Amino acid sequence: MMNRKMSLRWFLFGLGAQLQVLASLSLAEIFALCAAPLIFFKEWRYIKRDGLGTFFVLSLCLWANGAISCIANHSPIMFVVRGMAVLSLIICAIIVGHWFLRQDMSGFKWYLVGDMLSNILCAFVFQRSAEVTSFTGGASNTVDITTMMSGPLFWISKVKSVAMLPLQGWYLECPLAFCVGVPLGLAVFSLLSSTSGRAAMLGFVGAGMLALIGGKRAATIRAHVCQKFWLLVVVAILGVFTIKTVYQVSAVNGWLGEESRQKYERQTKGDSSLIGLLMGGRMDSFCGLIACVDKPIIGFGPWAMDDGYYIRTFLGKYADEEDYQRLMELELFKQRCGIADISLIPCHSFITEFWLWYGIFGLIFWLYVVYVLLRYIRQDCYAVPQMYMWLACGIPTYLWNVFFSPFGNRTGSILFIVAVLMVRAVRKRKLLLPPTMIAEAEGRRYV
Repeated sequence: MMNRKMSLRWFLFGLGAQLQVLASLSLAEIFALCAAPLIFFKEWRYIKRDGLGTFFVLSLCLWANGAISCIANHSPIMFVVRGMAVLSLIICAIIVGHWFLRQDMSGFKWYLVGDMLSNILCAFVFQRSAEVTSFTGGASNTVDITTMMSGPLFWISKVKSVAMLPLQGWYLECPLAFCVGVPLGLAVFSLLSSTSGRAAMLGFVGAGMLALIGGKRAATIRAHVCQKFWLLVVVAILGVFTIKTVYQVSAVNGWLGEESRQKYERQTKGDSSLIGLLMGGRMDSFCGLIACVDKPIIGFGPWAMDDGYYIRTFLGKYADEEDYQRLMELELFKQRCGIADISLIPCHSFITEFWLWYGIFGLIFWLYVVYVLLRYIRQDCYAVPQMYMWLACGIPTYLWNVFFSPFGNRTGSILFIVAVLMVRAVRKRKLLLPPTMIAEAEGRRYV
């Protein structure tokens, strides 16, 4: 009966992950903010026992650094409230996520089911206007919902949720060919269907390869992934350059369509290397780094304004003449029309965004997360094979997001790291799996 109750709680928690009901807060986020203070004092000793103490303390330091940044930069009160709410939510999500996993580690699959339905309901029912994705502090997408839903990547995310669901929650029961084939199929679909599908393609290829190499049992995952970690790193680096070369040849020859060819040529006018391609396609991820160097300790406060013309400086140094000229024309147009030239410093990256807005602990927090993710692949991923597809095969996409995407799916992003740390606790025997999960991992039926 307890498992059924926890499975229902997991499902409802996932169902509320994207459904915004109060300002930009979702149902799951409101629950986390309300429940965490009530369970913290009971949960804290377990958090320390399970090895989440460092992660939790860093979240507190991040909150304090954010408060100092807001005060020092005299940030507008609206930005202060929203920015500090996000930092408070991270703290609360750690507490509540740990409580869920400690109560029922096998129930996480129902969170994934709920989150899948939450995404669909969010798009079709609750946020039919523009706010279909909850980025940091509730920054909403200004693109019309019908325009977004006509794009292939929108539907890739939905197909991914349905197609990869058996890989995530019921991984041990699925044929290995399915576990490998679905991500690789989605990778091809991502690349062929959109000029913005390269990131999704890399994540799916990484997932497919990790599924193929790791297999389905703890022994094979440990032997082929953990013990050959550095070989995998070398293969991954070679794979990235191979994919880059294949993409370059395909784009230049027009095999991916005329739009992709023009976009590739535009992004690599000055440099066709891997770094040049990244900077051409992800300028927003790099532009904020110039500003971070000016205030590396306290940051600029939430929603940092480009008072120092960092966009102009970055484009002048690293962009092609066409992009820089377009910026100058836009600024001239604003002056002629009397439009106040107030722009946010771009920071299309977890690390850049938190470092720029909240100070040095924003950088430290996400560097620690990167360390935790890589350590999981090297040492811990075999400990709970039921979670291998969700965690290990989700890491390529998560790492991409840390460096090249804004902070979104706030409860899910933090729950992912909490789960990684909980698996480490299982490996170090600080936490015991339920008998049913032990039996599944050993390939036998529990009676």
